[in-house]
Amino acid sequence: MSSDHPPVVILGCGYVGTRLAQSLLADGIQVRACARRVSVLEPLRELGAEVHYLDGARPHQFGPALGGLQRPVVVYSIPGVPDLPQGEAVRRAALAASRSNATAFIYLSSSAVYGRSELVYTDEWVDEQSSVALSDSDALLRLADEAAIESVAQVGLRSIILRLGAIYGPAVDAFHAARGARQRLRTGQYKLWDGGRHYFSRIYIDDLVRIIRIAGEKAPPNSLYVVGDDHPCPQREYGKWLATHLRLPDPPEVDAARATGPRNIIRGRRLRNEKLKHDLGLALHYPSYREGELAIDAAEQGVPLPIIQLSAATPGSPPVSPPANAVTPATPVTPSVSTEPGPRTESALADAQWPRSIGAEDLGTALLGSACGVSLLRLDAAGVAPVGPAYVLISGTATAEFSGQVATLQPGTAAPAASRVTTESAAVLLAVTKPARS
Repeated sequence: MSSDHPPVVILGCGYVGTRLAQSLLADGIQVRACARRVSVLEPLRELGAEVHYLDGARPHQFGPALGGLQRPVVVYSIPGVPDLPQGEAVRRAALAASRSNATAFIYLSSSAVYGRSELVYTDEWVDEQSSVALSDSDALLRLADEAAIESVAQVGLRSIILRLGAIYGPAVDAFHAARGARQRLRTGQYKLWDGGRHYFSRIYIDDLVRIIRIAGEKAPPNSLYVVGDDHPCPQREYGKWLATHLRLPDPPEVDAARATGPRNIIRGRRLRNEKLKHDLGLALHYPSYREGELAIDAAEQGVPLPIIQLSAATPGSPPVSPPANAVTPATPVTPSVSTEPGPRTESALADAQWPRSIGAEDLGTALLGSACGVSLLRLDAAGVAPVGPAYVLISGTATAEFSGQVATLQPGTAAPAASRVTTESAAVLLAVTKPARS
C-alpha cells in the first residue's frame, strides 16, 4: 500500500464509492469500504480493500468504521437516513472523523439544494453563491446535512462539500449497474419535460472520482463546490442526441404541470464549475455528454474500464490527463448495432449494393457477415477519439498519448488500446476492439 497517502474510508460504498475505490486501489492506497450490503463489495475485497459493515441508521457504528486508521480521508456517500433527525447521521460521522484526526471529510451532496426547476429559471447559471431553496422539503434534507458538517468543521475538521449534478457512467462491476438515461430511453421511460427546455447538468463518473480525489488532497478547509461538466444543456439537446446515437425513437414530450409523483419533480440546473476547476487545478476528461456517452459505448462493447490513477503512470497503464487541446469530437461515433438475423451468405453480399459507403458499423458485419471488432472512425481537425479501442491511422495526422508519453501518428501507424488520440487534421482511423462473443 502507498505509504505517503492517508487511508481512505468510504461510508456508503455504492456506485460512486466503488469506482472511487477502484481508482485508489490502483494507486496502492489503503481503502476501507463500508456499507450495509457487504456482499456487493466482494469485488473490492478481491482488489485489496477492507470491507466493513456499516448501517448509517446506527450512528454508534461510525467510530468503529474509522478505528485503527491514522488521519484518514473520509468520504460520506450515504443517502438520507429517515429514522434519525435531519443531519444527525452525517453529524455523528463527522464527529467520528474529527476524533480520528481525519485529513479531510468529503460529503457528497446534491444540486437539489437549489430546489425544484421552474422553466424561467433553469437557463440561469447556478454556482456556490446562488440562493438555496429553503422552502423545498427535499432541499432541506441536504441542507441540514451540510449545516451539521459545518458545525463540526468549526472545531477543526477539514470539510469539503460537493453539490453534484446528475451522475452517469457505465457499469463499474457486477453489482453496480450503469447510471444515466440510456436504460430509460431503451425502455421508453425517458421523457422530455416541457418540450425539453429545462437545463440539466451532469458529471461522468470517472471525472467525479478524480474530483473527489483531488479535492481530498488540495481543497481548502471548509470548501463548497458545485460539480457538473463543462456543457450543461437543455434536456432536449441531450435526449434527442442520445436517442439518435442509440438509433432509438425521440423521447416523448410531457407537460410537467400535469406530472404527478415525487419521481416526476424536475430539478434541472445549469451549474457553473469555474470555482471547482480553478481551486483544484483540473480539466475534465469528459467535458460534455458526448465524451461520456462514447466511453459508455466502449464499455458496452466489452472494452475494460480505464484505470483512474493520479500517481505517476506505470508502464502499461492508461494516461491520467488529457492533452491540453482536447476538444469535443466533431463526429460522434455510433456503436455497432447489427439488425441482421445472422451472418450473410456470399451471394447475399454480392447482391448488395457495391461499392458501398461504410459508416461506423463493424467492418466484419458490413462486409463478411460476422463481427471482427474493427470499425471506421472519421474525425475533423482537433477531434478526440473515444478512449478504449486501439487505433490505426488510415489518413490524416494525429497524436497519441499513452502512459504519459505523446507520439505523432502517421498513416499506417498504430496506437495501443487506452491511448488518447487527438487529430491534427481531418483523419480516418481504424478502431480495433475485441468483438463481442456470439
